[in-house]
Amino acid sequence: MFCKSLFLLASLACVQGFSTPSLLGARPQQQQQSLMSSFMSKEQNTEEPSTTSSHEAEINQTPVRTPQQQQQQQQPSPELMMRALNTSPRRIFLSTLASTGIALSANFFGITSNLLNAIPEEVVESTGLDQLYPRGDFKRYRSATYGYSVVVPKEWVQDTAVELAKIQRRSGNLDYGMQKKSNVGASIPDVAYGPPGYFTEKGISQSDTNLSILATELGGTGSNISLKALGSPQECAEKLLRLSLTPEGSGKVGTLLAAGEEIRGASTSESTNASPSASSNVYTLEYRVDRGEKGVPLRAISVISIQDKNTLITMTVVAPAKDWTGDYEMQLRKMAESFKLTR
Repeated sequence: MFCKSLFLLASLACVQGFSTPSLLGARPQQQQQSLMSSFMSKEQNTEEPSTTSSHEAEINQTPVRTPQQQQQQQQPSPELMMRALNTSPRRIFLSTLASTGIALSANFFGITSNLLNAIPEEVVESTGLDQLYPRGDFKRYRSATYGYSVVVPKEWVQDTAVELAKIQRRSGNLDYGMQKKSNVGASIPDVAYGPPGYFTEKGISQSDTNLSILATELGGTGSNISLKALGSPQECAEKLLRLSLTPEGSGKVGTLLAAGEEIRGASTSESTNASPSASSNVYTLEYRVDRGEKGVPLRAISVISIQDKNTLITMTVVAPAKDWTGDYEMQLRKMAESFKLTR
């Protein structure tokens, strides 16, 4: 029994003797692994700062962009914008050209009138554009039948009653059932203008301010009539007042203010087809008419000329005497001074 116990103790001692070295040998290995792991972690820690520093160096080497440069980089190019809008430089040019043409033809916001006002009056008149668009504050009327032109304020309107009377005179003989009126042979102006707002529903002017042009044929084609046949400007003015404007018994009193002779319109220096003749001369007559109880006193300027040596043309600008002051007087005189023969 004792021997068996001793054998068990010896066996146990042998087992512990063999197992103890292995256990002791495992501890240095674990310590070595822990040392290696701590050494690797230190190397990683020492490498991270270098990586961070290199990243910071790259950031420092990157150029700094200003806000304007960043905005320019963000904005699309003109070519890209035109592609997005499905357009091209040619289309933009044609659209701009078309809109400009429409604005000029429609006188949008008075752009055409302002443009013509910057060009000399002689140049604009030669093109005829001032008949379609006002030049400044005036528009031009040109008669192709009797060969004269005159400017009127752009806001003035044409007297339609004059055109109606001319049509009735031409067509009156066609209606044999119409009773012949006493005023059929009366003189009818070739054209008349007046301020707006003073016309009846039939287009008859009720204003004392107006411009009228009267054309009267004095002879046939072979006639040779000149202004000298009417006498001097003074004599012509006296006859006009005495026989036409303030005849005896009318209750009107006429006073001549000025009379003179000027050269206007077609002349040898302006037209190669024109010959030096009295057709380039005009009489300018300024006078006052007191109508008594029939109306306020009137003041007028008449310009008398002979066209084609057989037609007497009289242009008259009339307005109440009290209105001939300041800018309005300049406007009235501008109309009278603009009248001239064109052939």
